[in-house]
Amino acid sequence: MAELFSRTKVAPLFLEANLSKLSVAQNNAFDRQLEAHISHTRRLSICGFLRSALERLVSSAPILESLSLWHESSVEVVIPVNIFNCTAPSLTSLELLGCDISWKSPLLKRLRTLRIYRRSTEARPRLEDWLDALNEMPQLETLVLQSATPLAPRAAPLISDTSPTVTLPSLTKFHISASAKDCTLALAHLVLPALSRLHVEAESHEWEGGDVRLLIPYVARNAYRLQGTEPLRSISISGERNRAKVLAWMPDTDNEGSVPYTLFRASGPARLVFTATCRSWDYAVDTAILEALLNLLPANSVSTLSTQNRTRLSKEFWLSHAPRWPLLKRARLIPASIKAFSDMLVEDVPPDGPRLPLLTELTLIDVRLTELRTLHLRNMLIERVEQGVPLEVLDLSTCVAAARSTQLLKEIVVNVHEARAAGWRTLREPTGFNWHGRIEYCNEVEYDDPCDDGDEDDDDDEDD
Repeated sequence: MAELFSRTKVAPLFLEANLSKLSVAQNNAFDRQLEAHISHTRRLSICGFLRSALERLVSSAPILESLSLWHESSVEVVIPVNIFNCTAPSLTSLELLGCDISWKSPLLKRLRTLRIYRRSTEARPRLEDWLDALNEMPQLETLVLQSATPLAPRAAPLISDTSPTVTLPSLTKFHISASAKDCTLALAHLVLPALSRLHVEAESHEWEGGDVRLLIPYVARNAYRLQGTEPLRSISISGERNRAKVLAWMPDTDNEGSVPYTLFRASGPARLVFTATCRSWDYAVDTAILEALLNLLPANSVSTLSTQNRTRLSKEFWLSHAPRWPLLKRARLIPASIKAFSDMLVEDVPPDGPRLPLLTELTLIDVRLTELRTLHLRNMLIERVEQGVPLEVLDLSTCVAAARSTQLLKEIVVNVHEARAAGWRTLREPTGFNWHGRIEYCNEVEYDDPCDDGDEDDDDDEDD
């Protein structure tokens, strides 16, 4: 190792080391060489047990531009106050995992990228210290904070009229993960005029979700800033017993129609990612949170809407939101969302014309198209034709249906992406059912099967 370092002489170094894969002797040798060569190190990335390595970083690092420290231990390590002899003037990127750092540290100045993951509760900053530190980083472009923002007060008002704010004029990407009240406290004190991506992960501690409702206006306020010169065009919503999630993005309009519904898992390109979770929400709190957020998000330009997981929204929800989506062209729906959405479409036409007049493409996801469900769907499609706004594309490619179901639907919709074939007996309704006519009792049909509900507390659908 010493020979390798000696060859570099004073050339700028790019060092990356996983100390957990080194022996004790190799670790000690690396620490010594790091101390000797830190003055001409430009990028440094270390993971493993970092305590001894940090103790060696006492010399100035005049050309260090990027520093990444991942401490692999359940007990956080503290970044020394005098690290690099308080001299790292070129540092613009700092990433810390499992490392506690004072927000008064000289490292937290002039940064363009700051990522801090998994700080101990004792190391969470006071609001004043946090804002002062951010004020020293006007060039900050990316900020990721996981349990690293100030703790919300338990008794005092969360936000006062005289609360100070900090403007980060260059920040384009902000990812915050903390309790709902901590997220609210942070967002309420930040002004982010250049923001282009916002990712909020909030943990709720109130069974009625009141702490999340307090956060939503601050998320929505920043969502309007996300638009810039290009408005939000696609929204995907997911409701589960203990989770509510919304994604919004601006896909390439030339390829927007081909964006698969599985993009919901690919939150990387999303402009807005909002996730709220709780272990003890009351029934339907997830739906109420989704509705509260969607009421405030900019939606006039949305052309694609998707539902995921077990999102169950009422017909009243769809009726109230349909006027806010005048440009909606595509809907991708899971079984639990289809019935209410269809009922909204066939509701009496308002004086200003049919709801969602530009809706031309409907995708059903993982539906077992029984005879009864097929007739319910067929009735809705016929009603849209009679309203003068027929569907042009019906995508059943992830569904299961009998051949007779597909044939009936093709009589109404020009372009049907066929479902996977299933035996007629497999999807048959009780004795006495027949395919003829527009039967009234099919309006009571649901599209999700009881066996598909599962245990809503089991949730392994993690993004990122």
